Amino acid sequence: MSKQTYLPPSLTLFPLPSPHVLYPFLQVTVTLPTDVVGHILATLSEQADVNKLDSRDRFVAAIPVGEGDRRVGRWACAARIRRIYRANAKDEAEGWTCVLEGLARIHLPRALPPLVSILPPLPLTVTPYALPVPLSAPSVDLMPAAIKLLPQELHGKLATLPVGVQADLLASTLRFPWDVRVELLATPNIDDRTHRVRECLLDLLSSKGIAPPEETSSPSPKQLQRRPAQHIAPPKSQLPEDLRPLEALALKRKDELSAGASEALTRELTRLAKIPAQAAEYGVGKTYCEWLLALPWYRVTEGRRLDLDSARKMLDEDHEGLQEVKRRVIEYLAVYRLKRDLWEEKQARDQKERDEETSGQLASGAQTPSTSKEIVPYDPEKAAQAVKAKTKPPVVPAATVEPKFMVDDTPPDNIFRDKAPILLLVGPPGVGKTSIARSIAESLGRKFHRISLGGVRDEAEIRGHRRTYVGALPGLFVQGLRKVGVSNPVILLDELDKVGQSNYHGDPSAALLETLDPAQNWTFHDHYLGDVPIDLSQVTFIATANSLDTISPPLLDRCEVIECPGYVTDEKLAIARRFLLPKQTKENGLEEVRAADDVLERVVSDYTREAGVRTLEREIAKLCRAKAVQYSNSRDGGDKYNPEVKLEDLESILGMAKYEAEVREASVRPGVVTGLAYRGSGNGGILIVESTLVPGGKGRLHLTGQLGDVIRESAELALAWVRAHASALGLEDPLKDVDIHLHLPSGAVKKDGPSAGVAMILAFVSLLTGRSVPPTMAFTGEITLRGAVTAVGGIREKVLGAHRAGITQVVLPGQNEKDTHELPPSVQKMRLTYVRTVEGLLEEVWGQEVWAGGQRPPAQARL
Repeated sequence: MSKQTYLPPSLTLFPLPSPHVLYPFLQVTVTLPTDVVGHILATLSEQADVNKLDSRDRFVAAIPVGEGDRRVGRWACAARIRRIYRANAKDEAEGWTCVLEGLARIHLPRALPPLVSILPPLPLTVTPYALPVPLSAPSVDLMPAAIKLLPQELHGKLATLPVGVQADLLASTLRFPWDVRVELLATPNIDDRTHRVRECLLDLLSSKGIAPPEETSSPSPKQLQRRPAQHIAPPKSQLPEDLRPLEALALKRKDELSAGASEALTRELTRLAKIPAQAAEYGVGKTYCEWLLALPWYRVTEGRRLDLDSARKMLDEDHEGLQEVKRRVIEYLAVYRLKRDLWEEKQARDQKERDEETSGQLASGAQTPSTSKEIVPYDPEKAAQAVKAKTKPPVVPAATVEPKFMVDDTPPDNIFRDKAPILLLVGPPGVGKTSIARSIAESLGRKFHRISLGGVRDEAEIRGHRRTYVGALPGLFVQGLRKVGVSNPVILLDELDKVGQSNYHGDPSAALLETLDPAQNWTFHDHYLGDVPIDLSQVTFIATANSLDTISPPLLDRCEVIECPGYVTDEKLAIARRFLLPKQTKENGLEEVRAADDVLERVVSDYTREAGVRTLEREIAKLCRAKAVQYSNSRDGGDKYNPEVKLEDLESILGMAKYEAEVREASVRPGVVTGLAYRGSGNGGILIVESTLVPGGKGRLHLTGQLGDVIRESAELALAWVRAHASALGLEDPLKDVDIHLHLPSGAVKKDGPSAGVAMILAFVSLLTGRSVPPTMAFTGEITLRGAVTAVGGIREKVLGAHRAGITQVVLPGQNEKDTHELPPSVQKMRLTYVRTVEGLLEEVWGQEVWAGGQRPPAQARL
């Protein structure tokens, strides 16, 4: 009720025929004949009008009477007549429907006759008092038993009611026996009434064969009277039934929650206790509390205790090559173990000092506590020091120690705080970037979680949705932490270069900036969690990408880039022998399939041309499936199974060779030079540059071979340099009455880039001077108009391609010397030469004889 209601001094007695019993705060609907309604209205008001009855308050005393004897009890329910109506107003013979609303229990005076007739109603004098009556604290929980009997839609409504109203509602809804309901009406004490209702609920569950709920330790009122006051249990939580498990879990995990999460959880549970369960906001708040309790705020995985040699051996066994990645993982593992050992040593020293201090105090003859009652002034500092000296701090495992977060943006300072690196593995598809992330997690003894960023276009997928939206969820990182259950896993951010850019859904790349910044991610803010930050600094992030071109510069600046180049032939053979062939043998149901190294090398060279090993694995799978067919036929009585794959079997199983090995030119002729090209996806190879003179021309340059703008400009630069230095090279008007034609074979393949500038200058000089370039030499480098040779990319792939083609000497720009230190041992026998000017390039090929005077001309003559 919204306000206090006062009963009038006199109430009209309203007998309720069985099985009706009215309780306070509830309603009952009874059917009355017309003559009874007339007597009631006449008693209530001499000028009563049935049609206007709803506009005035009419109070009665509803007393339950039995069908047989009309005996009257001593208790009734003060009620308001809410409405009296007739369903069919034209049918005067039809009875009337009366709706009564219960207000309060009342005790009847002794002056009433023992028998009451329905006609006529008797006036009743009562003492007026204020309503509603204050309810006492509950001592019995009726919800566990009630939930087993009531439908689902009534659970939330029942949980929001006071326990006294719950008892009355259950008695009416579940149709307890009439005499039991009358007994409950005559029981004003809430504790006695709720205990009686609980007994009836248990009897009803037993009669229906339903298992009763677990027994509670709530004592009966009589038991409470016998016990001392200090043994009385405190009242239970006022939270609804479905929130009590969350409250219990919050108390259980209070030491595992951060300060912000604990405060937010308490605030949200307090707010939910005041919201009806039917409200839409109730479910949103409950889900928010469940997320706060499910996140691993301080829970970490204790890393595996591995020495560095064992970790290095584990990485070498799982992956071939990728030395730079392995080196970085070993460095991180070494730093992590060193900081952990230092922290444990510091804890041991502190404990030893405390023990020595305590033993020194005992040896100096410190007195035991005296029984005299000498009054000493209280000093807070001395008391704190005494407690600290006598109390031995608990020894907490290193892997579970976490710093206390501060309010400002200053990160906590802790010697053992694990600031994990953020590695970005860049390389072509199929080189093992994703699989090496799993190996890193295994070597660190951490849990592993993969997040695919390919195609992510919405910022909310990274930072989460705000709780005001329908179907809101946290971002991918918070979901990942809940899934793994620890705060220091290894999270793989797959395909970082394919994440969406800025659009009307936000900028996912910008949302990743805080995540991948070691100076900020210790307080990462998810929109769903609101003002509760979560620590991501202990997460080891490993991102993968195929190219750095599409990654935003601010995001790239936060990552430690590690190149994962393509595999050379020797590495592919080792991978096929150690990993791919045994894997495909098992997946195809075979026990043994053998292939010699020459067979695998033929598969690598003639049927695959990629940086990774995915196509190689598919070709090996074809071999294994063919052997599976042969093995099945042998089991059916066919030819004997031979697990050996031979060279002559490859063409029948894999078909004709898909690729021809690139071979250097065998003949020598002026105007033809071997260049080097990077073909993408980690592949490199040779590129033949051909030139010839066309008579009857005007000194023009013709270019063919699907050339792009950059490579065309390199050809024009090369010809301009040659014409500018024609006199030094002994050429007089070299392009008189002729045109020069430059062609790059494989005309259907588009070619672009500045790397062919060096090869084009050599082609023009060779063509015009008649000197040939040895076919065992290959060249790459960009040129300038002043004759400088500058650096280019893809050196490793180009050198490996030259090695496969039979090249014995490679001429590279001097600035690229740093890129050749980590070449595979198989190419170390090649001769690598570095040049920085075009003059040095010409002398490397033909010596000083290339100049007209047999010696390089002075600089003034070349400018």
